[in-house]
Amino acid sequence: MAPVISKIYIYPIKSCKALELTQTQLSKYGLAHDRVFMVVNPETTKLRTSREFPQMVLAEQTIVDDTLVITAGGKTIKVPLVPSPSVYPEGDVYVFRHLVKALDLGEQAAQFFTDYLGAPSRLVYKSPNHVRAVTLHTPSASEMGYQAETAFADNYPVLALSEESVADINNKLEKPVQPLNFRPNLLIRGVTVPWEEDTWCVVKISGVVYYFTCRCTRCDSPNVDPDTGVKDKLQPQKTVQAFRRIDKGKKAKFYGCVGMNVVPSAVEGTLRVGDVLEIEQVFRGERMHSGSPGFATSQEQQEVLDLQVTA
Repeated sequence: MAPVISKIYIYPIKSCKALELTQTQLSKYGLAHDRVFMVVNPETTKLRTSREFPQMVLAEQTIVDDTLVITAGGKTIKVPLVPSPSVYPEGDVYVFRHLVKALDLGEQAAQFFTDYLGAPSRLVYKSPNHVRAVTLHTPSASEMGYQAETAFADNYPVLALSEESVADINNKLEKPVQPLNFRPNLLIRGVTVPWEEDTWCVVKISGVVYYFTCRCTRCDSPNVDPDTGVKDKLQPQKTVQAFRRIDKGKKAKFYGCVGMNVVPSAVEGTLRVGDVLEIEQVFRGERMHSGSPGFATSQEQQEVLDLQVTA
């Protein structure tokens, strides 16, 4: 049997609790309303994440009509699901080294997260007036018919991961973890062997092509328990580093890899739990997250792209 989507998750506010869906729409950022909000340090305008504030994963978020309802620390606030640039002021924020234009959601939201995290914070929304382009290991705008972009995700619009790969990690752990430790958007069931998704390049789901661009290198954020908000000092990162440091890319070789970074070929479409994945093309040769622009389906193609960068 072909692999299928078993779970769909979005995270409207980056690093906050997952919102499980039975179906979702595509958007220009990947999945609709996924990681379009972010909490920032008002002094540096840099992101705040569960890496430093693990309790963020307990901040519940639900969508009610055109409103995002956020509950954390016994308090609840509501913000517009799609804030307007004509209402909220725009400024610069940082997603790691990436400068991104964002709308500030105001004092009430700022105080809510300041109280919850115990550190000065502000809630921002990705400005529609700014394109945060995705180019590395990704087909060009001319190839796809649109410029791939993302909002506040680390690097790519969509993260896919199989249940079988998570089970393989758990076989090596004393205390099992959940798929949500790795915060996928698409959880997949039915691969032939664990980590089969590492080999996929071109996958069709409900008539839309999805480019599985490169492996996802992992920091220690999966050490945060999504149910308790407690961060383990070692696991599962230590185990992942021990057996999944398999990518020989210039920077990727230092990290364990879990999940695949995915770019949809369209900004419109529907994904549903139970949708079948049609694997149209797999990677030929040794795959590397080398950080070059352009999409490759073979080791030879990737080497050519890498040479173009260094030439």
